Amino acid sequence: MKPWWTLVSLYLTLGTLLSEASGQKFEEIGSSLSVKVRLVEIHAAVLDSRGKYLSGLNASQFRVREDGNVQSVQIFEAQSSALTLALLVDTSGSMARVLPHVKNAIAQLIAGMRPEDSLGLYSFRNRFTVLQPITHEHGAVLRALLATRAAGGTALFDSLTQLATVLSRTNGKKAVLLFTDGDDNSSLLSMDQALQTVRRHGIPIYAVSQGAALENRVMLKRLEQLSEMTAGMSFEVRASDEIAKAFSRIGADLQHLYLLAYYPPQQDSPHWRRIEVTVPEQKGTRIRAKEGYAP
Repeated sequence: MKPWWTLVSLYLTLGTLLSEASGQKFEEIGSSLSVKVRLVEIHAAVLDSRGKYLSGLNASQFRVREDGNVQSVQIFEAQSSALTLALLVDTSGSMARVLPHVKNAIAQLIAGMRPEDSLGLYSFRNRFTVLQPITHEHGAVLRALLATRAAGGTALFDSLTQLATVLSRTNGKKAVLLFTDGDDNSSLLSMDQALQTVRRHGIPIYAVSQGAALENRVMLKRLEQLSEMTAGMSFEVRASDEIAKAFSRIGADLQHLYLLAYYPPQQDSPHWRRIEVTVPEQKGTRIRAKEGYAP
């Protein structure tokens, strides 16, 4: 029989090999080993046949499938639970004229947020900038907003990627509200590289585009697709007085999001996994939820 320390060594070596093969992280706790498995989070908006939000649903009413197989929902947050919203605002030079309208629309949005909701304010010019980290102090976000000025280029895709990565570490319901009025002219990442990363994180993206941004139909199409894939919404604003209306619609939608999460089945393949969310008991419902994820 092999000495006990040899058996332990073999056991730990096996754990390391399995960890490398599966992409999961093993963590030693006392004398045992545990596996950290990333939860798959799904934000979902549920509307009835008339387009009205369905409130008051519980976890048992939802059915989640991954690649056709039903999953067990481990975490559920109703539409009434707290939300973390990251505001990503274009403050490039082209925003000089429209920025006051954006500030007013965001101020109205902040006024409609609940005390338990968290907010963060971020901007992009030539680079991504943190104006106010995530906080429950809404007044701090408003003060940071009012102090912003327009100048510089537009690094939209780099900034959206960085923010989605940061926000993915936040627990619970979360979303990004993006406003831009320009074409990206400063990012290091390509449009497709950035959107692939954001898509993998699956955080709802609410995109509002105006001005020069409307001239780039390829970018607008990508932002529209990204919003649909992540359960967000996209808006094309033709006049400054429409900004507040778009933000108001987004604010209402944010307050009706559900969050469902489950532990994914172990698979070796890194292929894209398709997600389907339904509410079988409610006929004629339309559900916005992310379409899938990559491990």
